This record gives sequence, C-alpha cells and structure tokens, in this order.
Amino acid sequence: MTSLSDAVTDAKLLVTCGPGGVGKTTTAAALGVAAARAGRKTVVVTVDPARRLADALGLGKEATTDEPHRVDGVTNESGRGELWALMLDAEQTFDRLVRDQSPSKKQADAVLNNPVYQAISGSLSGAQEYMAIERLHQLHTSGEWDLIIVDTPPSRHAIDLLEAPDRLVGFLGHPVYRALTVGQRAFARVTDAAASMFLWAVKRLAGPQIVEDTVNFFRSLANIEGGLRTRAKEVSALLRDEDTCFVVVSSPRAEAVGEAKHLLDALQAKNFPFGGLVVNLIHPLPEALTAEDAALLADLDDGPLAEQVAWHNELTTLATAERAELVSLEALAGDAPIVELPLLDHDIHDVPGLIDLSARLTSSDFV
Repeated sequence: MTSLSDAVTDAKLLVTCGPGGVGKTTTAAALGVAAARAGRKTVVVTVDPARRLADALGLGKEATTDEPHRVDGVTNESGRGELWALMLDAEQTFDRLVRDQSPSKKQADAVLNNPVYQAISGSLSGAQEYMAIERLHQLHTSGEWDLIIVDTPPSRHAIDLLEAPDRLVGFLGHPVYRALTVGQRAFARVTDAAASMFLWAVKRLAGPQIVEDTVNFFRSLANIEGGLRTRAKEVSALLRDEDTCFVVVSSPRAEAVGEAKHLLDALQAKNFPFGGLVVNLIHPLPEALTAEDAALLADLDDGPLAEQVAWHNELTTLATAERAELVSLEALAGDAPIVELPLLDHDIHDVPGLIDLSARLTSSDFV
C-alpha cells in the first residue's frame, strides 16, 4: 500500500496499535470515517475512548456495550458508506466465545457458572488483547462488514495483541493445565510436580473449596479446548492475511518512539502486514531566522518582543529535537506510508473533527 487511502479502501481488516496517549483511538475512528466516506460499511472496535469521543461515536453510558452502534453525520445523503462503532467488553466476548465453542448448553453453563471463571473472565492477564482479536474474528466471519478496524488496548510493550493467540495455544499445552484436565481416576495418579505444587499452594492460601472449583473449571474448559485451539489458529492466520493491515501510531516523545520501534520490530519479525505509520502531536517547526534578523534580535530589552523571540527559539529547539527523535522510527517504517500530524490547539471529540482528521490522514499532502 502506498498511502493510508489505499488501506481504508482496499483492506478488510485494519488494526491500529501503539503506546497509550498518542491519539491511537482517535486515529482509528478517523480512519473509519475515511472508509465510510469512501463508500464502505465499516465498524470500529475500540476499548476505552475518551468520554467526548465515545459520545461522538454513539458509545455513551446509555449505549448497550459490545454491540455496534451507527455513527450519524459521517456521510452525506448520497453516500453509500456507513460507520458503526462498538466498545469492547472483554467479559461479554469471553462468554460468547464459550457458548460458541461448547458442544452443548450444559457444558457451556458448566464453564460460565463456575466461580473461578466468574472471578477471572474479565481480568485475565492479556484478556483484553485476546478478546479484541476474538471480537474482530466474530465480526469478520459474520460477512456483514467491508472493513473492520480494531483499536488495540494500549500496552507497555504494545505486542500483547500479536502474541495473544499463540499464548492461548501455549496455555492449553502447559503441563499444569494438562494435569488438571485429565479424568478423575487418572487425576488421582497424577504425579506431575508442577501440578502438585500448584494445588498445594492454592489449598494452603485459599482452602480446599477453591481447589475443587479450580479443578472443575479447568476440566469444564477442556470440553471446548478443540474449539479454542482452532479459533486461535484461525485468528493467527487472520492477522497475517494479505487483506489485513497494521497501522502503528506514535508521537515524537522519546518513550513513545521507543515503544513504537519495539512494535515495528515485532511486526516485521512475526510477518504481520505493516501498512503505515502515523506520528501524531508534532510541534510545528518555525521558519528559521536569517543571520541578519538574528543579529538584530540578539540584544533586545525585556518586553513582549523579547518574549516572542524566546518562545520562537524554544519552539525551534523542541521541534528540531522531535524530528531528530523520529529519524530511526521512520527508517524502520521503510517504504510504508508515513503520515505526520501536527499538534492541534483543540481536542478532536466530534464527527466534524473526525472528518477533518480523516482528510489529513488520507491526503497525499500529509504523507
């Protein structure tokens, strides 16, 4: 893809990822606006948008979670495209996954009603990342959407999403899990040290009832193990499909650049399709002073003009440092499109603002 315009018109799955606090959710929403205005039926899956942006996307407190809501005002009356948005609910997505993969309602209820499952389903390590991709898979297989955009959860390392399917497969093959899911008689003969230590520690800390609930949970989970393995493999393939596109969003801050570089390395190492880099919140670079002007302004008395010159110099230093910070990040992007967006004097929190940002993201003037 030569521009983000290609991504929003050609891709079927688009994943925005990167560190937190860089405008990633707003970028995902704006790319969704661009796709809808290009005539595509688009859904944006987000995790926790800012309150005013959530309201603009129809995801206010009154909205039912985990179901798509139509975003009004994105296209004109003659436009064929549509923009929908939903806020991810990891627990509801987990419940749906269990029901879909269980051979019967009874076996699904055995998992859903287990106290251990109810305690951890919304707070498992990596649950948000895996459920974001699981929800993407559910939407993809429905055949209802031209484009699905997933705004991934912010992460310190920003690669949890990529590893979630593989982690699930690894968990299902772990010796402790294998030991806990064997039949009752076989379980009595289990001598696996890891499992024995696990049960001993849990019994000492939480009591025998927790041990029983935990064993029952893992055994009931074994009923859907085949489905979980198959789904994880399908998700892994989906993330690498030629119609999938990853867009990395960063800012020029040193810590954000470091995380974005780590993510770009991971995308390349794991053969995920990288579609573009968005660098947000860049300070404008003032026009350089001529030598003659600099000499005239060198010895100003205190006052408004001196303050303006000092501000100009500080802004020049900051903007120059930002661009130097971005050199290595943009080199990692290679031939992929790079969009640099200036720091605005206002937040984008409504549909008109998203429309303006969508034009900036997809216009060659900004690439």
